[in-house]
Amino acid sequence: MLKFTSQQKIYHIGDVNLGGQPGENATVLIGSIFYQGHRIVSDPERGIFNKQKAKALLDREAELSAETGNPRIIDVVGNTTQALVNYVDFVAFHCQSPILVDSSLPKVRLEAIRHFGNSEIVSRLIYNSIDIHSSEEELAVIKDCGLKSAVILAFDTKAVRPKDRIKLLKETLLKAVQKADLENVLIDTGVLDIPSISWAAQTIWEVKETMGYPSGCSPANALYIGEKLKAKGSPFFEAIASSVLVLPISWGADFIFYGPIRNAPWVYPACAAMDAMVAYGGQIMGIRPTKEHPLYKIF
Repeated sequence: MLKFTSQQKIYHIGDVNLGGQPGENATVLIGSIFYQGHRIVSDPERGIFNKQKAKALLDREAELSAETGNPRIIDVVGNTTQALVNYVDFVAFHCQSPILVDSSLPKVRLEAIRHFGNSEIVSRLIYNSIDIHSSEEELAVIKDCGLKSAVILAFDTKAVRPKDRIKLLKETLLKAVQKADLENVLIDTGVLDIPSISWAAQTIWEVKETMGYPSGCSPANALYIGEKLKAKGSPFFEAIASSVLVLPISWGADFIFYGPIRNAPWVYPACAAMDAMVAYGGQIMGIRPTKEHPLYKIF
């Protein structure tokens, strides 16, 4: 089991505690909703969707979060500003969880956070994400809107190995964090394919050991680009996906992007089981799990 030598940062965002020593706080699980191709969306340009089905997905995930002890952050994805604003409004109304403001287009993300800037929900919003391509305008808008939380993508095609990602983070990305005046910094170590998750996990260890920032990655990005794996179907896919998702947790990950929110029923138990084992082992080194930790919930 792991115990990092540097002081570990713990953030409080919405109703979630994030970070700390492995086994202290449960891994935060991040599922995506309204993503491209999500069948509950009927008009991705205007953000029209089946509200009943969307609420059912959110409610089911909330039940699993309470049952296992794993907190959640909801990754809200939109193709346009109108759609993203509609989606965030809906999710914010129906739960108290932190919300990732997510789009493949920086313009959409920025217009969305301008809309919610200095609003009553801004403290729950997390910008996804700042990377090497983030512009000065982007950082300025984040600061001006009063947004205090963001995911930092510590990855570049020229910085693939763990040591290179750490260098990128220290020399470039943390300077962007200062410009954006962020307080809650979530380091995403990046994933290329399933085998590369091992390097992402090693980078998580390096981030936490050297800097103490809450860190994690998105194994789901690799899972859903593997055509061979998807073709195998169930339960082959879920069996491999479960092991893929929990590997970074064994290296100290504080959060995991697990993909479509519909997968919550098998993702939460898998991650909770790994959390429980990590926490049990950590007690030998004096790490005390929180009262709501999966260690006390599922076994």
